[in-house]
Amino acid sequence: MFWILPRELRCEIKIKIIYKVKNCMWALLPLKDFVQAKQRLSGSLTVSERRGLFHAMVEDVLTVMSVHPSLERVVLVSDDPAAQLLAEHYRVECWSERSFAVRGLSAVVTAALAKIQAIAVGEQNTVMVVHGDLPLLCASELDTVICEHQQLLDAGNSGLSIVTDRHQRGSNILVCDPARPLNLAYGADSCALHCEEARRIGIPAQVLQLPGIGQDIDTREDLLRLLALPRTGVATHTLTFLHDTGIAQRLNTMNTEANVDALITHTESALSEWNTL
Repeated sequence: MFWILPRELRCEIKIKIIYKVKNCMWALLPLKDFVQAKQRLSGSLTVSERRGLFHAMVEDVLTVMSVHPSLERVVLVSDDPAAQLLAEHYRVECWSERSFAVRGLSAVVTAALAKIQAIAVGEQNTVMVVHGDLPLLCASELDTVICEHQQLLDAGNSGLSIVTDRHQRGSNILVCDPARPLNLAYGADSCALHCEEARRIGIPAQVLQLPGIGQDIDTREDLLRLLALPRTGVATHTLTFLHDTGIAQRLNTMNTEANVDALITHTESALSEWNTL
């Protein structure tokens, strides 16, 4: 079964004591080498700027997840020294990616899920796989994800919940049961592929759309959209980094110049057409 839940949907009951999650919930954050992160921003940011941006976004994610009462264990997966330092600072765990001896995001997450299942053998576990480029992640949206997934579990023994991006293509958060292994397919159109995989193995799937989690940061346009939002207490580390480094001012200037160039081009084209009449 497959549902798309509208953005406006929220759990009416504010998750009574966080909905009293019935099993152990883990959070898994697979992190690339920070130097290699955000390659699609290479035309706008330097290597050191991309590394700093990713570090700030991961801090925003950990600020929320490390203290969320429904998450019993939070695990980073990375070999970057910065990830280990963040794990120590936020008092979460960090597992070596090299220890899994696999390559690629899907394979790494699959191996980490298998390790969780082996550690907690005999227990009923739920794992929330979260990406590090979600600076607008907030506790209330996590509450919604947990509540909706628990309601899915109440209707059966297993299920898959996906919080997609604003384009409804990616899997920004994936909540699953490690005892029911999925053939993960992170990358283009992963949301549809993961839903198809859920149908293949016979478990229900639901897709959630939430404004904060849906705003992952991959492109200059994503950064401009983030910078245009009012400062409301979320994305604090990311916004501070962007402003303190001068990146925000530079991006806004580049955007203004691009808009002016586009206007000039449009005007010249219109005048050319008018002169041919």
